[in-house]
Formats: sequence, C-alpha cells, structure tokens
Amino acid sequence: IKKYSLQYGFDWRLMSAQAWRESRFDPKATSWVGAQGLFQVMPATGKEMGFTKLFEAETGTHAGIKYMATLLKRYQPTLPLDERVRFSLAAYNAGYGRVEDARRLAVELKLDPDVWRDNVEKAMALLARPKFAKLVRGGFCRCQEPVDYVNIIENKYQSFVQLVEE
Repeated sequence: IKKYSLQYGFDWRLMSAQAWRESRFDPKATSWVGAQGLFQVMPATGKEMGFTKLFEAETGTHAGIKYMATLLKRYQPTLPLDERVRFSLAAYNAGYGRVEDARRLAVELKLDPDVWRDNVEKAMALLARPKFAKLVRGGFCRCQEPVDYVNIIENKYQSFVQLVEE
C-alpha cells in the first residue's frame, strides 16, 4: 500500500483506510457484485487498467490505488485536494456519473457542487428518492451507501493518522 500510494501521490494511511473498508485487508475477498481483492476492484475495471489477478495482494493493491488516481484526475485541479479525494472515494463506490449527478443536483438545490460535506453528500443521499432521481441522468441510486463510505474511510484514516506516523 505504501509503495503504490507513493507512486500515485496518496497518503498510504488513506489508502489503508480504503482497503480496510473494502475488504478488511483480505486479498481473497469477493463482493456480492463480483468485486475482488483488497480494494474490491471490479474485474472489468481491472482489465481496462491492465490488471487481471486482482486476488494477488500486490496486483489488487496496485489496481485499486491506480483506479483512485484515475478518478482523482477527472476532477478539476482547481478544486481543493481534500474535496477531490472525497468525490473520488464516492465515485469509487458509486461511479463517477453518480457523483456528477449529485453535483448537478446540488446546484439545483442551491448547494455548493464543489464541496462534499453538507452539500454534494446531501444531494447524493437524495438520489434514493424518486422525486430527485428523476431529475438526474443516472436515475435512482441507493446513494446513502457512498455517503457512508466516504465518512467511514475518513474516520478510519483519522484513526490511522493518530496511531501511525507517516
């Protein structure tokens, strides 16, 4: 995790928090939708990035962190890094399009589309309601899950920061 975090410019404790949330550090983990390995990368996503052996700890780690870096690059560099990371974490969980739907909905709701906390996260959670889901491209989403995902990873990251030096 340290090796690939350094390669892609992430704090290894953040990526560790994500791996903990995804698989509880089990490289053989498989989700109910078929995601695999420490970072629970979908096989099709792994293949797009050149990875096929997602159950191998090193390969799965490289794939997950590279995918996070790919998502991070999709957000405007003018946004603060912490916001881009939050958006990327949410996109890792629910998909980039879902986060963009939530950002567009945030604008409609007079919330800040460039701030996750109390803004885009609120809009994202509303995508589970038909009234709001019909307003966005992707439609209905159980989007409380990515909201919780970001919160859990940030809390675990803060614990890791307190416990382990960089």
